Amino acid sequence: MITIRDSTYILKYEPSGLRREAGPSGLVRGIFCILETGSDTLTDYTFSITKKIIYLTKVLILLFIMSLFTGCGNNEEDFAETAIIINSKGVVTNEIVEPFDKSYYDENELRDIIDKELTGYCRSINDEEACRLDSLSVREGVATARIVFSDYNSYAGFNEVDFFYGTINEAMEKGYPTDVTLKSSEDDSTISRYEFEALGEKRLVVVSEPVLVKLPGKIAYTTANIDLIDRSSARMASDSVGVGYIVLK
Repeated sequence: MITIRDSTYILKYEPSGLRREAGPSGLVRGIFCILETGSDTLTDYTFSITKKIIYLTKVLILLFIMSLFTGCGNNEEDFAETAIIINSKGVVTNEIVEPFDKSYYDENELRDIIDKELTGYCRSINDEEACRLDSLSVREGVATARIVFSDYNSYAGFNEVDFFYGTINEAMEKGYPTDVTLKSSEDDSTISRYEFEALGEKRLVVVSEPVLVKLPGKIAYTTANIDLIDRSSARMASDSVGVGYIVLK
């Protein structure tokens, strides 16, 4: 069962159809789950969904699941895949790259839906600056959306994932464990828990998604479930469970 919320109802999608229940207000994390019924008219609900919206929404599911909408410097860089970019000020940019090659997909509708989701999240946390759609383009059958989050908390909250960027000391204050094995980016050497904790003011990124992460500095250490791409980029292994750590120099 998948549950979504809006200001009036809790909507629960089950294989047999959509159920509507009165409930408290909350963020709608997407109209996506109600569109898999295979019908233009949803049972026990007060509106119909056209096939065009069904197809559009399936594309949005891909956009959200592939790290959803998530610097070392230049946010205008073109990416060939979905990526998370963190700049030196802690601003998180989510670059989403997904196929968008069917004639019944509408770029303007896609933009409106993304804007609505972002605006709803900002209102839910009473912070209008938490996130925004920076750009959306469709070229040669590929949609690229760039969403900017004011900090790691906004990214983590909107996408409902475990994500952190800050000092090791700050991570410890938040309860992230330090009894992990960290290997050097230069060789196969590892550091102990106490050596890790002694790096208290070094920057740490904690990720929980198998997505490309571009960082505002060179990588010093990672947990074993992190694959290095280059000196300042890495990706969590797709078969990982839990979180991965990336320590910057």
